[in-house]
Amino acid sequence: MSTSIAHRASAPGSILAVGGAEDKVKKRGILQRFVKEAGGKRGRIAILPTASSIPDERAAFYKEVFAGLGVEDTVHVPIVTRRDAQLNANAEALLGCTGVFLTGGDQQRLVTVLSETKAFEAIRAGLVAGGVVAGTSAGASAFSSTMIIGGHQGLNTRRDAVKLGEGLGIITRLIIDQHFSQRDRLGRLLTAIAQEPARLGVGIDEDTAIVYFGNGQIEVIGTGQVFIVDGARAAAKGLEGSPRTKQFTLSGVVLHVLTEGDRFNVVSREMLLPGEEPDDVKVE
Repeated sequence: MSTSIAHRASAPGSILAVGGAEDKVKKRGILQRFVKEAGGKRGRIAILPTASSIPDERAAFYKEVFAGLGVEDTVHVPIVTRRDAQLNANAEALLGCTGVFLTGGDQQRLVTVLSETKAFEAIRAGLVAGGVVAGTSAGASAFSSTMIIGGHQGLNTRRDAVKLGEGLGIITRLIIDQHFSQRDRLGRLLTAIAQEPARLGVGIDEDTAIVYFGNGQIEVIGTGQVFIVDGARAAAKGLEGSPRTKQFTLSGVVLHVLTEGDRFNVVSREMLLPGEEPDDVKVE
């Protein structure tokens, strides 16, 4: 048993934010970890394809994937509209699950449909009860309270490099971006953190995820890297009052580049050494 799993007993449930394009065929390490967090083969997993433009197809696909991992009890919760998200039957279906999986698609669609609904409250209640929620690609971005909803590729920092909006707020301390290295998104994450320096920017590569625990600890899993951008002590010049397309100066940013097995404390904003544990505090 890993240190993080052992420590989980004193913390609420876990959140898996996946950078997209997770391996669904070969080793399937990220999805296996999600299944393990959800109670293993005896768990009950809800598939929520709300972000997708083809929700029925996405749900059917992931049901096959989880069946291949030995999970017999999966349920497609068909939430496409806010009316669906307010139905007692759908909220009850989510409450009866040990894990909820949010597929990729459009994070704005996901937030618009789910935010402040009975279904969303059921998801939060499941976390409090010790369950797990996973989101891949758009599903990962939507976890943040301030969410990236668009932007430009590249390294340039300029006001129009990123577009921010309101997310689900399951995680309040982070701004999450996905497909990170593959789509060259460092510039937009730096710009986001320049605008929201109280939050940590987290860029997650494809087939890579963070496991976020209620004690403030992040664990990295998967084959790629996770980039954590800390702008708490950074200074930006030219961010305000200049044309949106004009580059601005950003100095004093701290960048952490993590790989599988690395752990990070989002409260103290530092790497955790092997055998080191954060204080047992509940954070969002």
